[in-house]
This record gives sequence, structure tokens and C-alpha cells, in this order.
Amino acid sequence: MKTLIDVANFNLDLTFEPSFVSTLYRKVSPNNWVKVAGHLGNQLEFKQIGPDTLEVNCSAGLTQKSLQRRTFIETGLWRGPYEERIGGLPKAVQSQIRALAEAYPGVRLPIVPLDFLYILTSTALSKRTGYSEFVLQWCQRIWSRYGGRIDLIAEAKKRDLQSIGRSYQILQLKKTLRSFIELPSHPERLPVRVLELIGEPYVPAEEFLLWLTPELARITLVRGCWGVGPKVADSIVLSTFKASHFIPCDTHLRTVAERLELADMEGAKMPSKALCSKYVCDQKTSTQFNIPLCSWSANGTCLRSRLMYLLKNGGWVQTLAYLHGERFCKAYSPKCKICPIKSVCSN
Repeated sequence: MKTLIDVANFNLDLTFEPSFVSTLYRKVSPNNWVKVAGHLGNQLEFKQIGPDTLEVNCSAGLTQKSLQRRTFIETGLWRGPYEERIGGLPKAVQSQIRALAEAYPGVRLPIVPLDFLYILTSTALSKRTGYSEFVLQWCQRIWSRYGGRIDLIAEAKKRDLQSIGRSYQILQLKKTLRSFIELPSHPERLPVRVLELIGEPYVPAEEFLLWLTPELARITLVRGCWGVGPKVADSIVLSTFKASHFIPCDTHLRTVAERLELADMEGAKMPSKALCSKYVCDQKTSTQFNIPLCSWSANGTCLRSRLMYLLKNGGWVQTLAYLHGERFCKAYSPKCKICPIKSVCSN
């Protein structure tokens, strides 16, 4: 089935390239992506054929309505242009964020809730390494070797994993996936409040996680899954839930936020696994679920909490910061002379 969808202020390449969803796709040509793994793998293609038109090709036999709904989820079109919300942000940061948005226009936040294990795999591999240089390559090898049975990695032999790569991220992946898959069988690793709300899980871990709110899913992942820290958990939720307020904190975000003065960086700390496994980041969630508020959030120590004023624009701004950090605003040897937004930078 082929269908055309009208889009506004949307760029398929800039949306997919920084997203972990792109590990499930192959870029055929500019603004043309074919899904190669996960649900509808080798059956779904997106092609932006003009600034306002997205062509969708699917051989899976979906109805027109189902295909459109799937397209909106998987391309990030489920939420309108984030650029339209800049005016609702504090005036002190509007010019900087607007400059980022103009440099990288049309970015959305794609999500693939039906491909949870794939996203867990790609985010777990991303720890302390380059996304385009290594993670994309590792994932393509894994998808090719294991097909739709990502769970088999939890039982893989060391030599099988080493055929994909010898980096510690790959060797640790087995333990992370096993820890996650076995989560329903170990209620002692789940937050007490989660158990009180829904009882002991009796379904696969990914299905159980998707029952939860994004905030409860985050604390469950950090607390219950070996090798999953705050950044990985935030990335998983941002890629599988409609949770655009989630902000994965990485080096690019810290660097760009400091240079563009998006937050007071004096004394700012990156989120801590020890704290994120016990506490929540905002008072509303703390009150709603009776989980203690993190002290770093209460006193503004954590970078994530300092940027929560971005609200539903948080994940989008983090994505813009990643794009800009990859291209120009590197922590060391930044390309300031050719930076497209140097007029709003304090560096």
C-alpha cells in the first residue's frame, strides 16, 4: 500500500538520524528510509518527496487508517512542530533554542513501542561510545544474526558476541538483556510502589513496562535492570513512550546547555543511578505515586532537573543539542568559526 501524508515543518533525515529508532532502519538515500528490523521490518518505507509531503509504502496489508496511525507514531508526527512552543518557554532561552531549531528544522521524536527489546539493545550499546561510528554498525550485525529473536542474546555464548564486536558494551549486553527479561520473575528488584499499584507482573517485561507511566517505567528500568543507568533509561522511554518531556543527559547536552546558557551549570551534576533507582525527579510524580522526591532535584543540583522547565520540549531540545554537538559544539575543539548559531553562544 502506498499513501501520501501532508506534513508541515518536518525533516525525515534530521528526525531519524539522532534517534535510536534509526537503528531499525536503513537510509537508502536522502530522506528515504526503509525499516529492516523489528515490527514491520522489510515491509515499511518512508520517503519525504517534498517539504510538505511524506510518501509511505507498506507491504504488510494494514488498513489505510492503521498505516497512517503507525506512520504518525514511528516518524514522530504524533506531536506537532515543537518550534511552535518556543514562545511558551522562558524568554531568557528563547533566542538560543530558536537558533537551534532554525539550524536543525523539522525535528520530531519518533517512537517504536512494539520494538522495545530492540531499543533496549541499541541504547544499552550506546554507553560511552559513538552512535554513528559504532552503535549503528553493531545493531545491524545483531539484527542480521538474531533476526526477530533479540531475547536469544541473553543466552549467547561469548564467542558469538565477539563475532559482532569485542567492545565491552557488546559483552555486557547479554547481562543487561537477561536482567531485563527476567525482571517479572524478580519482584524484589521492582520499586515497592509499582508492586503496590499493579501487583507482580505476569507478562513479558516489555509489555509490563509499557503498562506503566513513563516516570514509573524509568525508575523500574534503573532500579531493576543491570547496566541501565539514567541516560539509557531516559533514552528508552523517549523512544518508546509519548514522553517528550524526558531528557537523556549526555555530554553533548551538558556542553551545549552550558555554552548557550540554557541552565546555570555551576555545580550541576549528571543524574545518578543510585538516586534515580530510589527517587523521582518532580513533585507531581512524587505526590501522585508516593515516591520520595530526589534531593538533587529538590535543590537543583541535577542537570536533568535544571532543564525540566522545558516541559514537553525537553526531549526535542536534547535532540537538537545532540545534533549540534555532533556537528559543531564538541566538548573539545569546537568548530566555533563555522558554527551556524555562534551569535547566540557565550563561548
